[in-house]
Amino acid sequence: MRVGQGGNGPGPLTPDGSAVELYENTRVHGEDELIDATIDPGSSILELGCGTGRVTRPLLARGHQVVAVDESPDMIARITETETICSTIGDLRLDRQFDLVLMMSFLINVADDAERLRLLQTCAHHVRPGGSVILQQQTPGMLRGPAVMVNEQRRMEISDVEELPGNLQAATLTYTVDGKSWSQRILTQNLSEDDLATQLAQVGLKRTDYLTPDLTWVRAQPV
Repeated sequence: MRVGQGGNGPGPLTPDGSAVELYENTRVHGEDELIDATIDPGSSILELGCGTGRVTRPLLARGHQVVAVDESPDMIARITETETICSTIGDLRLDRQFDLVLMMSFLINVADDAERLRLLQTCAHHVRPGGSVILQQQTPGMLRGPAVMVNEQRRMEISDVEELPGNLQAATLTYTVDGKSWSQRILTQNLSEDDLATQLAQVGLKRTDYLTPDLTWVRAQPV
């Protein structure tokens, strides 16, 4: 497990404590529509941290060419519709570039500056000149607790939220679906606009715009 993170519950878990079965039963929530609206038809996409393919499949259905990457063999084994690569994001170095490099699920909020730089170096290495990098980030105030959210699929509880030095936050997320429960302890770092801009610049990228008013979806391009 990663420092400050972990999980428990039925079935296989990833190094950060994410439950494979939980991800396999999570639906897309418009992410594919948002991404599709920002890129050309039939774009080549490198999806970093694809999980079980929740967003991969809808992007394929929209006619894009997706290469799906995840460090968890249990996650990646669930995707059979396209090319997959089992690798940590920081270690990935392919000899090809893509119209879009996509990194969602708040992976950019990893609570380690050096690791975040490695993630961004991978993004920069794989985006073609004139292409785009799309990042989904956690913003200040997003992680609040205690709180309970319930929909037709699941119950999610946020508890034991800690505000830590350096804009770090820790929290426990507990999911219940069809009588099964998974608990995950997460550790994240909120980034100021300047923080993110500085690290993007270090790898030769520049933020060009936000895709949503809440600033959670960021687009960057090669300088």
